[in-house]
Amino acid sequence: MAGDYAWFGAVDDLAEGFCFTWVRGLTPEQVIKVSEGKELERIGWEQLVGSGDGQQMGAEQYFYGVAHVGEWALLVEDNGTFGTTDLQARTLGRGTTLVSFSWKARGLGRVLVLEDASYRVDFDPLTSEKVSGWGASELATVADAAGFAVARDLRSGDQAEYRKYCMLSAFAFVERVTGVAMTEDLLERLTYLLTSVRAS
Repeated sequence: MAGDYAWFGAVDDLAEGFCFTWVRGLTPEQVIKVSEGKELERIGWEQLVGSGDGQQMGAEQYFYGVAHVGEWALLVEDNGTFGTTDLQARTLGRGTTLVSFSWKARGLGRVLVLEDASYRVDFDPLTSEKVSGWGASELATVADAAGFAVARDLRSGDQAEYRKYCMLSAFAFVERVTGVAMTEDLLERLTYLLTSVRAS
């Protein structure tokens, strides 16, 4: 449920925005190769998210950290959108499953589920009733159970609280699709391959 991700509200380093992307069956090295990226260094969580305010608007490169989690590769971006950029998502999702969630503090968010580069689900967490993709009907109940049904009831109230609950619900939805609980402890103990990719 959304409440399981309440801890994320205290992650100040990602307050401006973030993107978490899960790719099934690829190693971090394979992700870098498929995305035509360049590995820069191996770093920990604090180095990945604590060095500034992340991706800059108009930048010529994307930056992400990628780590291995079970059968998934997890890409983490500080204030980035690489994992929900259509071209990149379709490239990484070809022949496998990709699940991605990006969020901007003052803008739109996006949740994607791709199967073999085909859009199973695509929606903005703030308007979760407007879902596109061939699996939209199937996963609507999953989204509601993750917290979006409650979130819609909060829409007419405090907008900051509504936005926060939508964000937490998106995390819970991603967990239900991937089967992996993304905990603070998990993120902090992983080693990430910091990677740069030229923006198209």
